[in-house]
This record gives sequence, C-alpha cells and structure tokens, in this order.
Amino acid sequence: MLIYVAGALSSGKGERTNSQVIVDYIQNVHSMCEAAIALIRKGHAPYVPALDILLGIVGGDLQEVEFRSVGLCFLIVCDAVVIISEGQGVRLEEEIGKELGKPIFYGVEDVPEYKKEKG
Repeated sequence: MLIYVAGALSSGKGERTNSQVIVDYIQNVHSMCEAAIALIRKGHAPYVPALDILLGIVGGDLQEVEFRSVGLCFLIVCDAVVIISEGQGVRLEEEIGKELGKPIFYGVEDVPEYKKEKG
C-alpha cells in the first residue's frame, strides 16, 4: 500500500525558543522516518510529508501553502493513512483521509504486512 505518514511537526507546548522549536521538529521528523522505515519493512511504500523540508532548503522561497498542497496531493492518492502522533495538522489529515474513505491506522503496529499474491 501507499501509506501517508501523519505526525506532528511541532510540540505546540507553550512558549519555546527557536532552538527548542527546531529540536522538536527534528525529533518529530525522526519519529516519522522511523515509522516509514517500519512500513517499508512491512512491504509498503510510505510518504513522509515532513521530508518536504529538503525542498524548502533548496527552494528557499517556497511558502507553507505550497508544501501543504504537495502533501494533500499525496494524501489524495495514497491507499491509507497511519497516524503516529497527535497535532492540529494531523487531525486535519485524519479528517481528510476519512472523507476520502481511506483506512486510518493509529500506529505502525496496526498496519498489516503486505502479502504479495502468488501468481
């Protein structure tokens, strides 16, 4: 399955320094990448929207709406959504996934292994 990995990018916990925001972001992207690796090992093809930051590094003038549009396109074409943490953006991704009739998994452990049919 093509699986959209939904996870919070910031902790949203009160006032924080820029350094704290960056550390939270890096830790959250790390968690999303760990989930993606686990999904690959289960035979799936994950999409991690947080990795779009690499596009932002190269194309420094991209706006948040452009990143969200790309992610939404992948959410539309994916087969399922796996939620690995909570957050405002994650709730929106979950809602859109449900509206599109996508299976929603609440953790990588809930995603079944891909069983390739013999033939």
